[in-house]
Amino acid sequence: SAPVGRAAAPPEARLQRASELDATQSPHVKSRSQENSSYPQRQAVEDGEVPWEVPFPGYAPTEWTHDTVFANSHELNTGDGWADPPRVSRAELAGRKTYAFDGQTEAVGKALRFDGDRPLNPKGRTGLCGRGLLGKWGPNHAADPIVTRYDDAGRPQVIVIQRRDTEQWALPGGMVDEGESVSSAVRREFEEEAGNLEGEAKELFEKQMELFAGGRQVFRGYTDDPRNTDNAWTETTAVHFHCSKELGNQLRLASGDDAQAVKWLHVDEQGRASQAWRELYGGHRSLIERAARRLDMHAARAL
Repeated sequence: SAPVGRAAAPPEARLQRASELDATQSPHVKSRSQENSSYPQRQAVEDGEVPWEVPFPGYAPTEWTHDTVFANSHELNTGDGWADPPRVSRAELAGRKTYAFDGQTEAVGKALRFDGDRPLNPKGRTGLCGRGLLGKWGPNHAADPIVTRYDDAGRPQVIVIQRRDTEQWALPGGMVDEGESVSSAVRREFEEEAGNLEGEAKELFEKQMELFAGGRQVFRGYTDDPRNTDNAWTETTAVHFHCSKELGNQLRLASGDDAQAVKWLHVDEQGRASQAWRELYGGHRSLIERAARRLDMHAARAL
């Protein structure tokens, strides 16, 4: 809801505000890409054609939702129930929450545009409608832990996993389960994707997860993700956790769940020349850069 003393701005005004905030960036490049090979060809959308308020007479995107999403509808007895059914009422969707504008929690019905019963992507056209691989109509809330350390040479590093679906390096995050807190989700995702250990190694890893008792939120909002469509998109809460020198040296990593590999990635100027950095998944590079700036500020204060 709007702050006291300020009337809630209409969706058009909020979309304009988001456009002004992102004026230095091309509008959701990843969300219009073919980086996810399972997606059908998107209709081409130029930068200037992205905003909904710009007329686009020939816009007729393909509708596509993956069979996995349908199979996991919470209305079915099959699957894990993490997805919406094919149809959800506008009234139900309107009561959900979005972080798309300035990271503030707002009701979908007040903050976003709709096309009939379907919410429209707050950043504009993606060249594809439906839900793609995303379970929820509208915002799909994720949590991304950004775990950093300094190596023995004093160079900053971050933990990244290699995704099985696109083989890109990414933060070890994922979707927040129904009723789950963000703080629980970031720890669970990290353990599932980077802590696939057994025996004594697993016990030690779990003790080291005291790391997640702290942490600082560095971002909450819409994320540029190749799974996004006109009607379903990801919004994440990214939390930065920095390891002490001792913990950073002791922390053992092993990939699991949706990850096929895990490693420490350098995030200094030299590290950013690597292929892994250049091809980081979705909007994860900008999230890591936020944490890196926070490290830089702490280092400057220590001088």
